Amino acid sequence: MTNREISRQIQRLRNLINRASIVCGGDAEIQSHWAKYICVVCAGLLENALKEIYTDYASKQVSKPIANFVSSKLSQIRNPKSSVFLETAVVFNTIWRSELEDFMRDEGRGDAIDSIINNRHLIAHGSEQNSGVTISQVKDWLDKAIEVIEFIETQCQR
Repeated sequence: MTNREISRQIQRLRNLINRASIVCGGDAEIQSHWAKYICVVCAGLLENALKEIYTDYASKQVSKPIANFVSSKLSQIRNPKSSVFLETAVVFNTIWRSELEDFMRDEGRGDAIDSIINNRHLIAHGSEQNSGVTISQVKDWLDKAIEVIEFIETQCQR
């Protein structure tokens, strides 16, 4: 990951996961609360990653006013499911969409992104259905989401 801001956010999330696992010990209820918090922060990472990576790409390809426009449009993305990742990729390069779609399909990467966003909605709206989210699940989803973010960054560097 070459984007410093996204690298910083990923490291923060990994540190949170490690600390939560240690601090909570065997208390399942406290672990569940931490898992919910971490899941919401992961959703924020997904939003930020789309904006940061594609804004970096645009700033290297087009004039400053156009890059600023791209950045402002990307800033409007909220809670991006995997379909939003694909819709964003195709705007920049039609081939990127199909490559990204194949990559996300492998090993459930797209499903991991959708799980983060779906659970974020359940958590934010106080749904009782979110009580089963675990730190282990969120860590797995995050690892797969990071793979997608790194893949997008690689596409933009070609």
